[in-house]
Amino acid sequence: MKHYLNFAVKSILHRKVRSWLTIIGIIVGIASIVALISISQGLENAIKEQFEQMGSNKFYVIPKTGAGFISLESGKITENDLGTINSVSGVDFTNSFLYAVKPITFRNEDKSTYVMGFDSEKDYGDALESNGITLEKGRWPQNNENGFIIIGNSLAHKTLKKEIFIGNKIDIGLSSFEVIGIMNSIGNEQDDNSIYIAMDDARILFDDSDGLSMIEVVVMNGFDINEVAKDTLNKLERARDAEDVDTFTPDQILQQLGVILNIVQVVLVGIAAISLFVGAIGIMNSMFTNVLERKKEIGIMKAIGASPMDIKYMFIVEAGLMGLVGGILGVILGSLISFSVGKIAEQSGVMLLSIHVEYWVILLGIFFAFIVGMISGYIPANQASKLTPVEALKE
Repeated sequence: MKHYLNFAVKSILHRKVRSWLTIIGIIVGIASIVALISISQGLENAIKEQFEQMGSNKFYVIPKTGAGFISLESGKITENDLGTINSVSGVDFTNSFLYAVKPITFRNEDKSTYVMGFDSEKDYGDALESNGITLEKGRWPQNNENGFIIIGNSLAHKTLKKEIFIGNKIDIGLSSFEVIGIMNSIGNEQDDNSIYIAMDDARILFDDSDGLSMIEVVVMNGFDINEVAKDTLNKLERARDAEDVDTFTPDQILQQLGVILNIVQVVLVGIAAISLFVGAIGIMNSMFTNVLERKKEIGIMKAIGASPMDIKYMFIVEAGLMGLVGGILGVILGSLISFSVGKIAEQSGVMLLSIHVEYWVILLGIFFAFIVGMISGYIPANQASKLTPVEALKE
């Protein structure tokens, strides 16, 4: 093996330009795979962290959709459902939301954004903080307080030309509201540009007397959240005499998001695999050319006693070595790309990326590149091993 490696290194160094151009194909493929897997995993990790911050003792009542995905359409669940939910054993309290996209105006500048009416049976501040929402400046509203708004971090500091401060007035429709709080950055554009208002104000703005987009249900300690969610759904269906609502626990939401992320990951890795395939073709092409160029050398080695297996191993090791070098450099490049994307996202205010390059991704990338290299070199190596000394030396 020492002689095979020595032979491979000398051969690669003898054809530096061609070897590096071949290795670059592997580098691009492995770097793409490592970067895309790490970024998609970073997104998944960040989503899980967000749900962990929200707590594992909550589930959500939402309108049911035919596709099985979460919908926030108002009107299908109503204030009347709150009484039914609160009567379920194990339910501690509920928070209700009414969403709509509305145009807002601040100092003659217009912007459309999510406006969320919010109501809670508990203290507003405690209820919102339990969802991972904290204040950068200002205060939380008091229960039954109206005429206030709490705005997202980007809306306050970046989205509009003029910065918004505590005490400023923002017009929503024909009504004017005072900013009493600015949220810390949550990490995604929609939330960081959202506005929270009192539920009574939202009903007037949206012209919706009792509809709700979503109900958050907080479960008492000691109760199984899945059992309480199941009991809640059964009771709602009996009370409404319809199966037009659904309940979602954090685990169910994560499963849905996990399916979507897995599909995206497969598509992205598939695209990256095309680059790796091109790299493999490059290695095969280089090795075929190598065999043609070195027929006399192969003939001499066979004439002095080299066996067909020796010739085959020499070329396979050379191809595998190119794949290994490409894999190592590809893993390094892919890791740098992943961390760079995470850093750019953080500086752009997008916090929903928690980049960690897993050790198994690194090992898989290097091993995969090595195997691809050896497989790509097998056919040329097999061809070289079948050459007879006479046939090779007469070229």
